[in-house]
Amino acid sequence: MPGFRSALPASDRIVFPFTASPTACQRRPGLFSHEETSTPAAQADIEHAKQLCAGCPIAAGCLKWALSHPSEARLGVWAGTTARQRTQLRRRLADRLGADWVAVVADREDRRRAQRLAARYAPLTVHQTRIVRLDRDLNGPLPRRPRRLTSDEQQRNVHRLLTGVQARKAG
Repeated sequence: MPGFRSALPASDRIVFPFTASPTACQRRPGLFSHEETSTPAAQADIEHAKQLCAGCPIAAGCLKWALSHPSEARLGVWAGTTARQRTQLRRRLADRLGADWVAVVADREDRRRAQRLAARYAPLTVHQTRIVRLDRDLNGPLPRRPRRLTSDEQQRNVHRLLTGVQARKAG
């Protein structure tokens, strides 16, 4: 809803993301919660935790939550970042978005959530429907479980779509 502001504090509007399957940090929490970071063993665990975070499906939401909840995420590895890195990120966000940066981020999340919800119920425009049909004609039906495309595949698909659109306009 445009202009809608929740009565909740901004940090409470940024909720921890949900995933149906357990993440690496849920399976091995000891690897992610280090108070001591100067020992070689701790450094190795932190690097391993960062690598596991890199493949996590909720890492972006986890980072937003950790940044907006500094008292709960003051130690350990969250979304591949250490406490020091999160402090630096918070400073950069405050410099870029202002002192109330958490509210700015929460407002953006609210708008995106509202757009996704509206998109569920709003029919596609004629132009969007044409693009979907063109994509289906060129690439076939979508697989049941979409896989991540490589950057080469993404570029090839963009090229195919643009070529198809130009061919339809010319024809």
